[in-house]
Amino acid sequence: MSSDEIQRLLPQEFRDLSLDAESLPGNVHPIAYPFLSVVVNLNVATLGHRDSKDKGFCVVIAIGDFENGELCLYEPGLVVPLRPGHFIIFPSARITHFNIHYSGCRASIVLHTDGEIDKWTHGQRNGWEDNVYFH
Repeated sequence: MSSDEIQRLLPQEFRDLSLDAESLPGNVHPIAYPFLSVVVNLNVATLGHRDSKDKGFCVVIAIGDFENGELCLYEPGLVVPLRPGHFIIFPSARITHFNIHYSGCRASIVLHTDGEIDKWTHGQRNGWEDNVYFH
């Protein structure tokens, strides 16, 4: 999934996330743009949870050689059979989610942005801006 596809599918959400990515010091361009974080889960079956600090939505990409391990979205009542290379976009802070047990080797790559970045983006900074020097 490219940033162009995310922008086409979810234009407002893309704008919100890209504002955060573009506010980083030093003209940094995150590898997962417009997201700021990449998480790799290796051989994990999760309990039901919400990622309460996630901003907007996340992208989950399944990889590996496995059977089962479907992603369950509790509130909408969906069981998503993510196969290797498949992805899903959903609001991880608002929907309880987990994956069921699997056999084989299963991993997922999760792209997300922590909502705390809003403090930086909207000028509340973290106190380090005077300690950074850029050439």
